Amino acid sequence: MLNGILRLGLAALIALGIVAYVTEGDLRQVGTALTTATSQAATRKEERIAAKSAPDTQLSKSEQSISVVTTISTARAMPSELLLTGSTKASRKVDVKAETSGMLAATTIKGRRVSEGDVLCRMKVGDRGARREAAVARFRQAQVEEQAQARLSERGFAAANNARSARTSADVIRAEIKQLDVEIRRLEIRAPFGGVIEGDPAQVGAILQPGSTCATIVDPDPLRVVGFAPEFRIGDVSIGTIGSAVLATGERVQGTVVFIAQTADPATRTFRIDLSVPNPSYALRDEVTAEITIPLGTQPAHVLPQSALTLNGEGEIGLMAVENGKATFRPVRILRDGADGVSVSGIGRQAEIIVVGQEYVSEGTPVKTTSAADAKLDGAT
Repeated sequence: MLNGILRLGLAALIALGIVAYVTEGDLRQVGTALTTATSQAATRKEERIAAKSAPDTQLSKSEQSISVVTTISTARAMPSELLLTGSTKASRKVDVKAETSGMLAATTIKGRRVSEGDVLCRMKVGDRGARREAAVARFRQAQVEEQAQARLSERGFAAANNARSARTSADVIRAEIKQLDVEIRRLEIRAPFGGVIEGDPAQVGAILQPGSTCATIVDPDPLRVVGFAPEFRIGDVSIGTIGSAVLATGERVQGTVVFIAQTADPATRTFRIDLSVPNPSYALRDEVTAEITIPLGTQPAHVLPQSALTLNGEGEIGLMAVENGKATFRPVRILRDGADGVSVSGIGRQAEIIVVGQEYVSEGTPVKTTSAADAKLDGAT
């Protein structure tokens, strides 16, 4: 019995809030509707109790209509947008590493803007120069030996394999010189692309080993604005769509959708979307929070009070409509929620929607309707 009283009280509070919304706070109208809703809820409770004790008895009260307030809603073309929260990302970010070992003789500075091919770090040549000079001298000697053996072989004074052996020795030394040249070129570590030096680069005097980081370079042009779309909206987005974003730093930018993830994030069931935004001046920065808007064209939609939304027994969100004098549940898809109400699709071009009393009816319940306009008019008199 106590639970029943609590439920009736809760129903009364809900009715008070809903009617206050529609009647714009007219207390006299709210009081009348509250009394009616509470009486109807009590009557329906008595009928359910009676039906359980006498299931074969038809009660005329069960056929009584429930009073509700409705509005005739007509779909209108409405711009559809996908709103996401994300952040900016540099298009490229690389730790530039050493390919050979050596002591650092010169380095770059943090925050410096560099172009592709600029020297970021330079290591001392060390004994590599002397090793190359020695290899060049041995190569010249090997060439002389090769030529001498070739002439002797032509005259028959030496075996042909002696000439081939001398030529092989010269080729080996030539390859050694090329290897040293490559290693010496690697002493200068150059920027693989244009960008900005991020973080502290290696310091002069440090010993770098293969794989040691010389500097970190970030390329913010173009800048990526990254967001994550829910799986039920990802099919509405396409490559090449022009989107926009408002950054936390105040900038408003426009870009093109260049990437849509093929696989959802397993934790959030969302898909990554990237907008490419030109940033030649590097004014836009990496890792800044952004509010992203992607237009999806127009589609028919109904704008209704958010309070009109309800759930059915399966947990689907929707609206209660009136058809042939009875209430029926219509599942909807929410497109946008704004100050003027919630925009939904899925209920056809036109429908009579219950905006007050939808929580007191179920599928097939007979209803007595009053238009929302008339309800407001009554409240104003």
